Order: sequence, then structure tokens, then C-alpha cells
Amino acid sequence: MFGRECARAWPRPLRSRTSRQLQRLDNAIEVVPQRVAQARYVGGEFRVVSEWGGYSRPPDPCRGGLSRVFDCFGDNDSDGYMDDTGGCFTTSTSRWFFGTSYCNMFVANDMTVTAEADQGAGLSRVDLAWMWSCNEIESCMIAVFTQDSVPCEPDSFDYSGWILDFGPLSCNPGAYYYANVTQSPGAWTIPTRGTGSYLLYFVQGVTSSGDLIPATCAQPMLWGTEYGGDNQRGTQATEQFDDVATIDRTHTTSECYTYSFGLCPDPLGAMVQFWGEDGTDRVCEYANYNDDSVIDSRDFLAFLNSWNALDGTADCNCDSTINSQDVLCFLNGWNVCR
Repeated sequence: MFGRECARAWPRPLRSRTSRQLQRLDNAIEVVPQRVAQARYVGGEFRVVSEWGGYSRPPDPCRGGLSRVFDCFGDNDSDGYMDDTGGCFTTSTSRWFFGTSYCNMFVANDMTVTAEADQGAGLSRVDLAWMWSCNEIESCMIAVFTQDSVPCEPDSFDYSGWILDFGPLSCNPGAYYYANVTQSPGAWTIPTRGTGSYLLYFVQGVTSSGDLIPATCAQPMLWGTEYGGDNQRGTQATEQFDDVATIDRTHTTSECYTYSFGLCPDPLGAMVQFWGEDGTDRVCEYANYNDDSVIDSRDFLAFLNSWNALDGTADCNCDSTINSQDVLCFLNGWNVCR
């Protein structure tokens, strides 16, 4: 595969092309987008292709919900926050980066989602972390895309994505920024057969025609999928595309670098986590109301007890009202699954 050939040709490119070394940063600052818009690669440029909309995180669904399907973020307990149960550091928020003066505004990293992921449902949430470096306070925007090609194959720009506008952020705040951003179901497309790559583009503004203006200086924080242990979600390869040899918002074969440094975790990659549907049959999961792994009359009796008590878990049709429609909803699923 071309990516493997690239890795052999550039065994330690990051250490050879710069005097900066990997450093550890312990502190994390959470930020929330002020607004979002759809973006796409059009005519050789990334562009905003929709109206901007305000951002507010959607409420959690009454049952089920999203599952982590790719974790290069380090979220072992699925709470959207950094963990270190893998034992790389003693501080859970410690992550790698290349120092505050290193600039890498356009990145493509390999991803393979979990086998359980419902590929047709797409991806509905992204968690990501980055270092924001500039001369003064600067507006921070990050465009997130998925594509079928993998590093170090040429970018294919298959799918539209979203640009997240976090507003003005302080430069080099002594910490890195992170965000948990939930969009509409299927906001990002899962690459074909579950393997491809994600693109991050760090931006400071948008022109009147919709073209994206690259940030003065930014870089993704770094982690790895191998960190997760028994709770690992997805895998990554050792290569990453970095727009650093010639900063021109494109990736060339000379910008394919190995991220295997023999550190913990190994390999490293741009710090991103995606959430989607895990493919579990949630109807039958709900029909097994007493959680004994057998769907029978005892589940129906358990549901009726909750329904009579007006327990919120008996809101089968998720309309925030408990009435006879919920009984019919439960019976329909129960009959199909038993």
C-alpha cells in the first residue's frame, strides 16, 4: 500500500525537519462553538456552503444514544473527557504536541471505525483537541471532514463536513483547547467500508465568497487509538499528512510522516473522537426490559409496573408523555423480538 511505502521512505520526518521535539501539555480548556455551517472542498478550495446557524447541543435521546466508534482522543469511560487508564501519564489530561511555535493547520489522519458501527447512520458527534497559537487573540474556527482515501494516498475530498466557529480564543493560554460537538444524525459520512481518514483545517475567518482563511498558527493535540485497552474504539495507521513542507493547504507525498515515536500511546495521531450508532438492535434492547437477556412475559410485566408508576423509562415512543401509546409501542417491539 502506498501509505506503508511512504512510512518507510520517511522513517522519522518530524525529528529531521525541525528542531522541535514532542512535548507534554497537562491542562485542558473546554470551549463550545458559537455557530456552525456546512463546508466542502469546491474548485480547489474549502468553502462554506450553507448559512451559519447557532449551536446548542441537542438533548440526549430518551433511550439509547450515540456510541464511540473511533477514539483517538482517550475517552475510556465515554464521558467526552480525557482519561489515562491506559497508564501513559499520571495526569488524565496530559497529551502530546510539538510546542507553541509549531504550526500545522491542515491535517489528514487515518481512521477505521469499530466493526459494530452502523455505517449507514454516519457520524453525529466529534470530540477534538488542539493548540491555538497566534500573536494576539484570534477567531478560532475548525473545519472537520471525512474522506475515503487514507494517508498517504492523495486526498479525495469525498464528503462535505462542518466548520465550527468558537469565536475569539486567547493564544498559547498555557493549556490546550478541547470541544465535544454534537450535530444532527449522520452529520459526517463514515468512509466506505469503515476505513478512510478525517481532515482538520484550522481557520481564522471566512471571505465574503465563502473561502476559508487559514489560522495564523495552530496544531492538533496528539493521542492514539492504541491507548484504549479493552475499551478501544477503532484503529489508526502510523502515517499522517501534515501541511508543513510547503504550507499551501494541500498535501503532497513529501508531507506524509510516520507518527510512531515509541512513546505512549504509539502510534500518535491528531486527537479526534467520532460518535455514531453502534448497530445494536435498540428495539430489542428496550424490549428486554428487565435486562435478563431473555425477552418474555416478565419483561412485559416489568414494563407495565414502570408504566403504572409513570416512570420515565416507560416513555417508549419518546414523546415525553406516558400514556396508552407507550404500551402499544412496547408491545410492537416485544412481539417482534421475542
